[in-house]
Amino acid sequence: MLSLFRQTVICLLLLWVPVSWAAQSGWLHFADNNHASVRLRADTSPQGETQVLLDVKLEDGWKTYWRSPGDGGVAPTITWNEPLKAAQWFWPVPQRFDVAGITTQGYQHQVNIPIKLADKLPTKIAGVLTLSTCKDVCLLTDFPFEITPMQGDATFAHDYAQAMGKVPLPNGLTDVLKAGYHNAELVVQATRSAGWQKPELYLDTPEDASFGKPKIRVDGETLWATIPVSDGWDGVGPDLRGRHLSLVIADNGVAQQSSVTIDAAPMVPDEGDDLALWQVLLLALLGGFILNLMPCVLPVLGMKLGSVLLVEKQDQRQIRQQFLASFAGILTSFMALALLMTVLRLTHQAVGWGIQFQNVWFIGFMVLVMMIFSANLFGLFEIHLSSKVTTKLATQGGSGLSGHFWQGALATLLATPCSAPFLGTAVAIALGASLPTLWGIFFALGVGMSLPWLLIAMRPSLALRLPKPGRWMLWLRRILAVMMLGSALWLASLLPVHFSATANGPAEEKIAWQPLSEQAIQDALAQNKRVFIDVTADWCITCKINKLNVIARDDVQAALQEPDVVALRGDWTLPSKEITEFLKQRGQAGVPFNQVYGPNSPAGKPLPTLLTRDVVLNSLTEAKGNK
Repeated sequence: MLSLFRQTVICLLLLWVPVSWAAQSGWLHFADNNHASVRLRADTSPQGETQVLLDVKLEDGWKTYWRSPGDGGVAPTITWNEPLKAAQWFWPVPQRFDVAGITTQGYQHQVNIPIKLADKLPTKIAGVLTLSTCKDVCLLTDFPFEITPMQGDATFAHDYAQAMGKVPLPNGLTDVLKAGYHNAELVVQATRSAGWQKPELYLDTPEDASFGKPKIRVDGETLWATIPVSDGWDGVGPDLRGRHLSLVIADNGVAQQSSVTIDAAPMVPDEGDDLALWQVLLLALLGGFILNLMPCVLPVLGMKLGSVLLVEKQDQRQIRQQFLASFAGILTSFMALALLMTVLRLTHQAVGWGIQFQNVWFIGFMVLVMMIFSANLFGLFEIHLSSKVTTKLATQGGSGLSGHFWQGALATLLATPCSAPFLGTAVAIALGASLPTLWGIFFALGVGMSLPWLLIAMRPSLALRLPKPGRWMLWLRRILAVMMLGSALWLASLLPVHFSATANGPAEEKIAWQPLSEQAIQDALAQNKRVFIDVTADWCITCKINKLNVIARDDVQAALQEPDVVALRGDWTLPSKEITEFLKQRGQAGVPFNQVYGPNSPAGKPLPTLLTRDVVLNSLTEAKGNK
């Protein structure tokens, strides 16, 4: 009987003190807001730490807000009846909502927000939850609550752990994270070795600034996010450099909470997909065609046309075969370049147009080849074939076309140090695009350069209409020899720089060139100065043309020596990781590259590949700004 009495008392105590349940407020509703339901649950650990779980349910179309709502809304808050010294909120990864140009950050459907209370708490916890909910209209609702924390509820522990699993981790997503500010834009740069799939960025907004919607771009392992900054109205936002930025980056279910110090903004590469693919391919065709007119290629094309004149009684079929062989040589060489660029991309090496001219052995080989061609054209030696070989070639109808193939290949090699109009844009896009696009653009470049050769192949009669052989052919041969010798001497002039520590600029230049760096640009802009950037290389023909025709002019030299102008030069003659990265960040793959910065051009204005006096002077004037 006594045992039965004791069991009854214990059962009553268990019913009266539900020690296995976490206290909860039950689902709370408000008469004027039937679109939201909230519930608070609490559980105290043996160590004295109290865990609170705020559950929010919303009807379809309604949303509430993250800790930093954005341009509208209010984050959920709790006003405790007895003030607590340490109430730590853990915010799950939010979503972004964009309506009529306004961007906000928050939650829809359902969200569970964990909270930790570390103070010595009263038996009952009471307060008022203030929740902002919006759809077509926004409601701010107060939900009074009262809960009594207990211990040991397995269901609560499971729900709390699930909610904490949706909270961003302090690391594990990014390898490198930087932030910078410039010209009313915040730039976030994040590198992840595993690459990016569907990245999202959420920012804590300063009290005196407003952030617009991030524009995110992924370039391989690097994520670039550009965020417009304002004062919340129509004015420019404050200078954020030196401040701390709190942000969350999420990608495919993984999220990281980070804090970085805002520095000067890194330069975001131009987006190659601003142009449609057909436009890029058209640029590649034009750029390849113009290469035939550059000083690098013209000697070979002239020699090719001269070969038609130097051999009597060539029929149209033979001319067609020769020029088609040269076309094959050009196209094969461009495909070989595409393969080289692919290998360099996959092995994370420097990629650029004409980078083989940074190799002393390549230059030496090309000098030898050009000298041999020149000596042959001058008549210093002749290659005589045996009668047996001559007869075989004749009976095969001119099928020995390897020499013409290699003429096309040589023309391609000599074209690589030239950066013709349209070519730079096409190559820059190719080197930053997907591999299939890269191969397509290099194919179009090859076809573009081959157009004059294809024209003769399709209409051999054009070559046969050239003047009949005569003494003038000897003069043509000498002219071609001089052109080829000039190309060889130019190539030979590139060799000394590989055996000396530095290279001196032209003696006629009076400009106080300073080494190129991102920091030098930012320092000059901070002093309200203008910046003229010249990235060049000794092997770049177009660079030399720009120097002689534009930069060396007295009026341009005078403009670049003005007190508020800083002239920065980058030399890419030899391999340079810094210069390669500088060009890559600006979507460039070759030289020359010129750019002007200033108070009125804080983002930098790229100049055309072929400079003119008016372009340089006008760009410097436009960048000056008002005194």
